[in-house]
Amino acid sequence: MLRTIITQDAEVDDQNSLRHILLYANDIEIQGIIQTSSIFHWKGQIGKIGPSEKPDYDKPHRWTGTRWMQEVMDDYETDYKHLKNHDSRYPKPDALRNLIRIGNIGYPGEMDTSTPGSELIKERILDEDTRPLYIQVWGGTNTIARALYDIEQEYKESENWSSLKEKIEQKVILTACGEQDNTYQNYISEVYPGIQFIKCVMMNSYGYGWNTMPDGASKETLKADFMKKYILNKGALMSGYATWADDKHYEGEEERSQFGVNKNLLIDWWGKKYGMGTHIPYDFLSEGDSPTFFCLLPWGLRGIEDFSIGGLSGRYIKDDTKKNSKGITLNYWNPVDDLYIDTYTESMWYYVSSIQRDLAARASWCITDNIEKAPRVSIKEPLDIKADKGTTVELHINKKDHVLYKAKYYQDASSYKGIVFITTNDSIKIEIPDDVNTKDVLHIIIEATNDYKHKLSRFAQIIITIN
Repeated sequence: MLRTIITQDAEVDDQNSLRHILLYANDIEIQGIIQTSSIFHWKGQIGKIGPSEKPDYDKPHRWTGTRWMQEVMDDYETDYKHLKNHDSRYPKPDALRNLIRIGNIGYPGEMDTSTPGSELIKERILDEDTRPLYIQVWGGTNTIARALYDIEQEYKESENWSSLKEKIEQKVILTACGEQDNTYQNYISEVYPGIQFIKCVMMNSYGYGWNTMPDGASKETLKADFMKKYILNKGALMSGYATWADDKHYEGEEERSQFGVNKNLLIDWWGKKYGMGTHIPYDFLSEGDSPTFFCLLPWGLRGIEDFSIGGLSGRYIKDDTKKNSKGITLNYWNPVDDLYIDTYTESMWYYVSSIQRDLAARASWCITDNIEKAPRVSIKEPLDIKADKGTTVELHINKKDHVLYKAKYYQDASSYKGIVFITTNDSIKIEIPDDVNTKDVLHIIIEATNDYKHKLSRFAQIIITIN
């Protein structure tokens, strides 16, 4: 099981993301839930305001407080009595409560002192667990930066500092909803350039801009009819889930972002000028940060091995075009050794429907002990195959009743850009073209979908390398 720490700035869609990920706390090991600041949300810090010297940082800005995390956990506790009957791996509510911390929240980029949040991150980075540590960034990176800074100050004069730093760079992976303060550029990328940073900004797939998606199954699952029928008010967690014009008011949020109670925003809102369209009550609002954890779900896609081959969170490319440089202004990139960017916005569109249908099933787990679980794709052959040009690769699936199987050539992630013919009958046959080149890589996606209420899907990704 992959392990992760959540850092967030308490925006309304972050609160949605926390409710969402808790329904998958049996599939991902959550090791921290930490509130931080960002360029969009901060508590305010009277007195020392940092090198920016902006007086406004003395005041709170779109600050929702911190009590809301405990309230979400209370809802999880209400649903837990059913969730644990579906899977005993769901953590006990108190175990998750004990992971909640307040990080550096004073102003954007504030990393003035150690905080309970930065101390928890530091502890996890330095622990003896050999698994990678995925730290999700739903707000600023400043609390993570403070943890890394404290480690640097404690160990930089020791003789093993170089090896420790290298170990940290290999261990820590940041899946981030962009850069929401300057601490990644100005500190993390300078001192720890080998830390992998994946910019998971899929706003036009699962964020405020979802209405720009083309019409189809994915877009339909984000509309009010689907939300009301399958997700909202299914248990305590989903009763607190925010949608458009649902009469929910959020403490500290500004009027232009009170999407629940300001009904004028259905037509006249800040996204209108970006072509994000209008809405009706109970439309999906946003979980713009959730792609930072979708990539961690064990659904059979292999993007976690290499973010350039795609997965539930979309597909990313490695940016090797720039070098480290101090003093870069916020909103300009300072790419380092392992930075990936989300050039392919449409690469997540296909999976939104599967994500939403699965969320609907998990929501139903909160109110009933009736089980509907996703199918598993079991293939007799290995997932990595070598083949010659002009041959046929045959895959045999251990098929189950009430499950439909299909296969497709994932050309976008493949080095061969021609057509690959695939037939699906008793087995799956992949015709390797005659004009492939040695070392070409071909990606085959197999999807299994059950024919029950929620039509849940899981996948297998076969990678064929040409001899």
